[in-house]
Amino acid sequence: MMRELIVAGTFALLAGLLPAGLALAPKAGTPVAVIASPWAEPGDAMRIVAAADGRILRATHSGGVAIATSDSNDFVARLYQSGAALVVDGATLAGCLAAISPNPFFAEGTRI
Repeated sequence: MMRELIVAGTFALLAGLLPAGLALAPKAGTPVAVIASPWAEPGDAMRIVAAADGRILRATHSGGVAIATSDSNDFVARLYQSGAALVVDGATLAGCLAAISPNPFFAEGTRI
């Protein structure tokens, strides 16, 4: 009985996480959202983008999340190497942040 519950629970968890993971996966050639770790200093997401030679399109007021782009094919890998905690599809996350606050971003078109 317990084994069946564990199998069913694992299946339900994976069935719920798989679509979310696919929706949030960064797509080549599109802006990405760079998320710094929760214990990072203010502005760390912007510093991570700069270290990966990216261009910041927008950033949250605290600088913990930045929407960025780059012409490089290995941009996502360089973001992780520079210290990003998570890199997801920028359009998806920007839509979520806009739903939470009417003005979540303070910098539009900023270059670092």
